[in-house]
Amino acid sequence: MPQMRSLVFKNGALYDGMVSSSRMLCHIDGDKLYEGTITSSSKALCTIKNGKIYQGTIVSSSRQLGLIDDGKAYKGTIKSSSRVVLSFKNGTVYRGGIVSSSKAMGSIKGAEYLDEAYLAAMIHFFVEPIFM
Repeated sequence: MPQMRSLVFKNGALYDGMVSSSRMLCHIDGDKLYEGTITSSSKALCTIKNGKIYQGTIVSSSRQLGLIDDGKAYKGTIKSSSRVVLSFKNGTVYRGGIVSSSKAMGSIKGAEYLDEAYLAAMIHFFVEPIFM
């Protein structure tokens, strides 16, 4: 799996290394995160709706992996009973719920303004499984 410091997000796609000479890992199209380069022939990894991350393409019948609320990614379906797996602050991602005492995972170049739910999904599928 790639490390975060080598990842670049540009034009709706995540690359492992320099955009012009590297492999596209995934791309966003609408509310779905697809593995690979072409939506029609790529596998949909997850659907993101209202800050919730679903494994699959149909929200009503897909398993919810996690949710995002107030700069934190939770594993599970309900904030009050779910574990915090990531925290986001100033473009940096931290493993755990408290930024001051959590290990910084780093940032993805170009993803500073990306929706945190998409960022968490990219981390889960391409950096480190966080919703397992």
